[in-house]
Amino acid sequence: MGGGTSIWASPEWKTDPKEIFNGKLFYLAMTVAFAGCSYGFDQGNIGGVLTLPSFRRAFGLDKLSVHEADRREGDIAAMMAAGGSAGALIAAPCADFLGRKASLLVFGFLFIVGCTMQEIANLGVFYAGRLIAGIAIGGMSMLSPQYLAENSPKSIRGSLTTLYNFFIILALSLAFWTNYGVSLWDRSSNLQWKLALGIQLIPGGLMFLMMWFVIDTPRALISMGKRQKALKNLCNLRNLPADHPYVAQEYLEVCAQVDAEQELAKGMNYWQVIKDIVTIRSNSRRFFLASMLFLFHKFTGTDSLNYFAPEIFEMIGVRGGSTTLLTTGVYGLVKLVFTVLYVAVIVDRVGRRKPLLVGAFLQATAMLYIALYIRFAKPSADHGTAAGGIVGIIWVYIYAFGWSFGWSVAPYVVAAEIFPARIRSFSMSFCFFLNWIVDYAITKATPSMMTNMGWGTFLLYAVLTYIGVAFVYVCMPEFKGRSIESTDDLFQHSIWTMFRHAYPTEEEKVRHGAQDMLAAKMEAEEEEAKRDATAVHAETIA
Repeated sequence: MGGGTSIWASPEWKTDPKEIFNGKLFYLAMTVAFAGCSYGFDQGNIGGVLTLPSFRRAFGLDKLSVHEADRREGDIAAMMAAGGSAGALIAAPCADFLGRKASLLVFGFLFIVGCTMQEIANLGVFYAGRLIAGIAIGGMSMLSPQYLAENSPKSIRGSLTTLYNFFIILALSLAFWTNYGVSLWDRSSNLQWKLALGIQLIPGGLMFLMMWFVIDTPRALISMGKRQKALKNLCNLRNLPADHPYVAQEYLEVCAQVDAEQELAKGMNYWQVIKDIVTIRSNSRRFFLASMLFLFHKFTGTDSLNYFAPEIFEMIGVRGGSTTLLTTGVYGLVKLVFTVLYVAVIVDRVGRRKPLLVGAFLQATAMLYIALYIRFAKPSADHGTAAGGIVGIIWVYIYAFGWSFGWSVAPYVVAAEIFPARIRSFSMSFCFFLNWIVDYAITKATPSMMTNMGWGTFLLYAVLTYIGVAFVYVCMPEFKGRSIESTDDLFQHSIWTMFRHAYPTEEEKVRHGAQDMLAAKMEAEEEEAKRDATAVHAETIA
């Protein structure tokens, strides 16, 4: 799917050699993107599992006061995010010193261990399992988009990078429907909640096994000084010889960026990386943009909806139990359908910027409607779903539509494609740490927020999302069609004037240093060919 739909969707593919869209690229993309299932299953599982009578009885939630139950639910849901913040931080040194592939294998194994521990009906073991699985999910959330972006041809980089997000939404939807299915079972059996949580072991195990046969990323190898191996892997991945113009340009472009970085600073340590981010304006602009995108990504309230969708549907008048889980399942399907559309058609044809602006505006408006409806209609699930509540459900589905076209994907893609190789792992690690620590705070606070703030919870999300729309319009340029290395030139401009440079010309899609190097190489090859021809002619005359 990654190669086929992307080729169909992206106009730039027509000028690329057909050999680069091959089975090796497809296998790599599908394997690495499987990491998204770990995040999606957990998000979709835990909110519904918390409502299951068998789970509430197994972990004592049915015997607690409302306040204590809210606190424990928040702790259970947020434990994964706490681990995720730690995993995101340690992912950078793992990626830089162990390598991308080895790091994904380590985190994949940790995920399997953590999921297995969550099958035990003991609160302490369950907390530990969610923490360990969270560390793995946090690490993979940084490594997977990075790995995909570093190995993708630029004409389909958006589509391949967003495969990670597609698998998040696919697993999220499957988890919602799994919860609905088990809710119809015997409520006295622990098998009810154990199956809902245990299903995530399937994609986790598949990714771990398949990852052994994926190559190391050439860009990371070049930054580590292993240029011969990097060129070999690049040729293998692109299915082209080293002297092919496409491979030569891509290889020289990465080398030009790495050489430019090494002229500024020698060695590889994080103190120097931090200095590079703080003192080099183009780097600090990238860092600021990516960090703010992840903040606004969380401020939309998506974690509250993903983790506690059944309770939110009850707040707008949907009856509890299986009915809210069914409504939640439809919400997951809406996300899935429009994420497929985004990955297959939008991201590499329309780009990242315009869909994000439209999608975020729809999300903000949906949250505003829900806030106002709860405030003035005061709906109750005991009296059935009123007409305004049905409209509220529709707005939640519109929110899912906007999310799939906007914040669902954009921060991941942008963070994966704007940083130079030297600071990429550290910067992405910090961005995902920020993502997970805010996720932790929001997830832990959501049950109490909904109990104490009510409609104000959704008004807060609406206002923050509208602010995010304004930020994206001013500060986020379009990255469709640009090479990763060409962003060096783009971020010479102030972050607050990016709307003036939002859409690149053909010349701006390639790093200027690489163009000079490639032209020099071609000129040298032409001169050598002329000398050879002259020598042959002279021998013929003699």
